[in-house]
Amino acid sequence: MKKEELVEIFSDLHPEDTAGHMTGEIHLADGRVIKTDSLRVDMDGGRIILSEKDSAMYDANKRNWVQELIFYKNKKRISA
Repeated sequence: MKKEELVEIFSDLHPEDTAGHMTGEIHLADGRVIKTDSLRVDMDGGRIILSEKDSAMYDANKRNWVQELIFYKNKKRISA
């Protein structure tokens, strides 16, 4: 997926798709599925970062997503 495609999808979501929690799923080659609520979209780096509950990055990844939201809201407020 390209960044442009992701932006296009999110730019015109149905209202019922714009609220609620997100869960990331990682489907491994051996058939296991890991689910997590620690996910972050890093548009600068072109990555979607998912961190497993017991990993060292789980809490940091969730905090970093909050920082991404702050940057977005500040940018939106400045350009308004």
